[in-house]
Amino acid sequence: MVGSRICEVTTVNMRETIFERDQALRGFRGQTIPEATPQTLERAEKIASGIVFFYDRTEVSVGLRGIDWSGSHIDHQEWQGQLNRFFHLSPLAAAYAATRDERFAQAARSYIEDWIDSHPGYAEAEEFMPYDCGLDMSIRLGTSHSSGWGGVLPTFLSSPAFDDDFLASLLNSVREQAAFLSDHLTPWGNWRISELDSLAFTALRFPFLDKASELLSCGIEGMRASLATQFLPDGVHFERSFGYHAWMAEVLADYYELSRRFPEADAKVDAEMVIRAFDYAAHAELFGGNDSRSPHRDPDTLGYLGKRAAVLSRLFPGKDLPAAPPCEQIFPYAGHVFLRSNWKPGADYLAFDAGIWGGNHNHLSRLSFVLRSRGRELLADPGALTYEMSDPFGPYGKSTRAHSTLNLNGWNQCESDARLLRTEFTPDTALIHARYQGGYWEGEYGWSFEKGKGTGLFGIHDRILLWLKGEYLLALDSMDADRGATVHNCWQMGPMDGWTAEADSLRWWSRNADINLLVQWIPFVDNAEMECFEGSRVPLRGWVVLHGNDAIPAPLVEFRYPSVFETGSLSAVLLAPFTGNTPPAYQVKHVSQGRWRRVRHLALAVPSGGVDLVTWDKDLTTPVEYGSPVTSDALLVWLRLDAAGKPTKCFLLDGSYVEYAGNVLHESAKREVKLVRLRP
Repeated sequence: MVGSRICEVTTVNMRETIFERDQALRGFRGQTIPEATPQTLERAEKIASGIVFFYDRTEVSVGLRGIDWSGSHIDHQEWQGQLNRFFHLSPLAAAYAATRDERFAQAARSYIEDWIDSHPGYAEAEEFMPYDCGLDMSIRLGTSHSSGWGGVLPTFLSSPAFDDDFLASLLNSVREQAAFLSDHLTPWGNWRISELDSLAFTALRFPFLDKASELLSCGIEGMRASLATQFLPDGVHFERSFGYHAWMAEVLADYYELSRRFPEADAKVDAEMVIRAFDYAAHAELFGGNDSRSPHRDPDTLGYLGKRAAVLSRLFPGKDLPAAPPCEQIFPYAGHVFLRSNWKPGADYLAFDAGIWGGNHNHLSRLSFVLRSRGRELLADPGALTYEMSDPFGPYGKSTRAHSTLNLNGWNQCESDARLLRTEFTPDTALIHARYQGGYWEGEYGWSFEKGKGTGLFGIHDRILLWLKGEYLLALDSMDADRGATVHNCWQMGPMDGWTAEADSLRWWSRNADINLLVQWIPFVDNAEMECFEGSRVPLRGWVVLHGNDAIPAPLVEFRYPSVFETGSLSAVLLAPFTGNTPPAYQVKHVSQGRWRRVRHLALAVPSGGVDLVTWDKDLTTPVEYGSPVTSDALLVWLRLDAAGKPTKCFLLDGSYVEYAGNVLHESAKREVKLVRLRP
């Protein structure tokens, strides 16, 4: 057990040391008291009267004495944690720093003192007390990222409420909790990093604690190993969820900075990893995948792009770094692809999930994607609807049928990884190809398949996205499955002002004042049907996250059709952003499948009056060859004809030539990925 008592120093010296270390740690988020805005002061008044906020929104009256720390006020697993993490101290500290009103300091003492009185046993405890855990304890004590008791203490230290007796009691509890935590660390994940962070910062804030050097060593040595192993080579935290990644990226940057201030606290952070981590954070801010959320409208400024710039310029002042990451960036170890037209709000934006499984915060959403344009979320990830898995919204939000991907019979994917097979980008086009082959399962998934996966169905899903930038996107899907299954092809939109569905033509479009989306079925499959949901509770369909722990209705379009055993079930869906009240006129002129049903052909009349010809192999492994009227050794060909029927440009995937109507349009010495602009 690390630590048994507070070192023999006077309270005067302890107070001086706390103030000195507060100055030395200034700038870290956990050592920063929020600004005393009118909203913060109003909140502090309520907290001082015994009201604590759940998810920063819901007022919960807990009192100042005799508090029920088990959190029975709300039947939600997160409430218990948030109450015991003491987030409510920061508004009190802000209000006290601004006003010197002793009511705020006295309230802070009351909350802390009541917790200490209710938890006297950590000096001899062998396990966490009921309703407590390592994550809650670490945040309560304080980290580089969360103030906790340690981060707010310097603000209150001059108050009569924080007299010598109470200070000694508080520090004794801190010592006992930190010592216990050092012997009961979580093996992995963001919990472990937060716990190690807490040990290191507790030792740095209070170096006079007995065995503080051992706490620091435990924290720094553990942090060195955890940061090195929990970040993937592409810079993404292995849990692959934006909110947790952003937190962990900030900790990574904090510990790079910390080694400059305290050489004994050097976790050997890799500078290049910091840069890659903030590149991902900037891209993923508008994604909302897995246990995250994204704004339904683009913010006025891209927060993590700005944070990236601020952090990198502070940490690497002499390094010549670009102001923004590339607009098209692949994170192969995470399985995520991001494309955007520029780094301004309102840009066209696509985020694709071919994720490698990253644990309980992941959703069963392989091969789904998000599409945004002109500042609006058109295709959305539902995000984390709630962490309370006894609430049906919890498992639903994680389910495959809640995401813009395919499933069988409405069942779930499993934790199997997807594979990102191919990405190719040109100025006019983008192509993404990925595969999921883990089957589909009847069991319900919350934090796990707690009751088992149940009955399963064989299924392999291949998805090819072909994006004609600024125009439309084709989702070309193939599902290999046994006979008798029904393929569900789902499209979860963001919240819309209104919408229209045409069951006969299998078209859906939104009716917004700013930007809209057309979703149009391309009839490679007979007897497909379409159903639309929005805010449905029976069945539970058509919801996306609002703030976190809540949901807002949003349209979900589902196409259903029978599986085809011999050759796989092909489907194609067109998605086209547009402005105005009338959806653009895309007309399917021709669809066909070649021999063995591998090569597919599509002729699509586009609003400009021309025709786009698309020919591709189902899994991009076989040349399209004699794909009348297009012939090529490429795996996929997109050819645009103008209104007069003349070819104007084409995209070849691994092709050396392309012929149309008996004429050679392009020929080169080797097969290549190429966008060719054709001469009139």
